[in-house]
Order: sequence, then structure tokens, then C-alpha cells
Amino acid sequence: MYNEIAALVASIGKAFGRPESEVIAALEKNAIAVDFGRDENGNRFVLATFEGKTARLYQGAIKQEPEQAGSAGDKTS
Repeated sequence: MYNEIAALVASIGKAFGRPESEVIAALEKNAIAVDFGRDENGNRFVLATFEGKTARLYQGAIKQEPEQAGSAGDKTS
């Protein structure tokens, strides 16, 4: 199981452009949210969110989620 955790930490680092030591520190501080999911094709992934950015970590692939624009484009007046 250690190898899988090390691979996950490395993938999170790659997804967010951060060194593994920084990812470990952020995980210890709960600054990175990690969840599990399945896409529309049934493929399992780990969903990682850090500093407002989200990535889906698949086995062998990383897919960045589009950044949320917030309400800047919403006009309700």
C-alpha cells in the first residue's frame, strides 16, 4: 500500500505543479481535499482540490477540471 500512496502523492504533485514534499505538507494540514469518483464511462478516479484548482487523477492520466468562474459572468439584474 505504501507504493500506491507514494504514487498518489506524486500524481497530486504533478497535477498541481508542486514538489512531493509540499504536497505531503499540504495533505497533513488538510489543505488538499481528496475524494473518489467515477466518470460517465464508469472509470474510477481520485478527485483532488488544492488552492481552488481541481484535478481528476486516473490510473495513468491526469485531467484538469475547468476552473470555476464564480459569479463574475452571472448577471441577475
